Amino acid sequence: MHFTFRSLCVCLLSMITLSAIPSRATVIWNSSINGPLSTSGSTPTPFTLSAGTNSIISTVGVGSGSNQNWVEVSIPQGLQLSQLVLASYQSTDAQGFTGVQAGSTFVGSTTSASSYLGYAHFGTGATNGTLPATNLVGADILPIMGNTADAPGSQGFTPPLASGNYVFLIQQLGASTNYQFDFNVTSTPEPTGLLLFAATVAGLLMRRRPQVALVSLNK
Repeated sequence: MHFTFRSLCVCLLSMITLSAIPSRATVIWNSSINGPLSTSGSTPTPFTLSAGTNSIISTVGVGSGSNQNWVEVSIPQGLQLSQLVLASYQSTDAQGFTGVQAGSTFVGSTTSASSYLGYAHFGTGATNGTLPATNLVGADILPIMGNTADAPGSQGFTPPLASGNYVFLIQQLGASTNYQFDFNVTSTPEPTGLLLFAATVAGLLMRRRPQVALVSLNK
């Protein structure tokens, strides 16, 4: 089989890209169908996420029954939370609040920044750190949550979130707010496999070099 440097590079990039593409989209909770989410950090509504988009649709805020929604997500081995996208936000209040803590239940004070691995305001006019008010609908807010410049006082993290358990608080102290969060989960890259493939590519290229030189000498 004939390989060119370009075709091998394209193949390698394709492998990397495909490993990061969500495989499916699923609504794992819709409060209009499944009822309200937990209102307690000690007993958050549990979910086991799967590869692809895992959507949570709910309502929070004054008039909705609770100012807080609590969810616990379990990310299985071999997977990672690559994005947390605010897919929809409908409210007369421009922003709500979300925070994440590692574990199955929330420990500490919800009003203390140090309790959170990361946090962010979300909505149509959300302010985070020194960032100007921004419409975050359609945006991945995971980088904002993990950046201690945008989430002062938090522990901080670099996305993606690795496999494990995490508790998310979704809070709105103002008007009733309808929202949809998409938890986008991808497979964890396999460095060993990619390195083996890269070594194979290098080997093929080295084997072909004498042939190229020989053709040049015969001209």
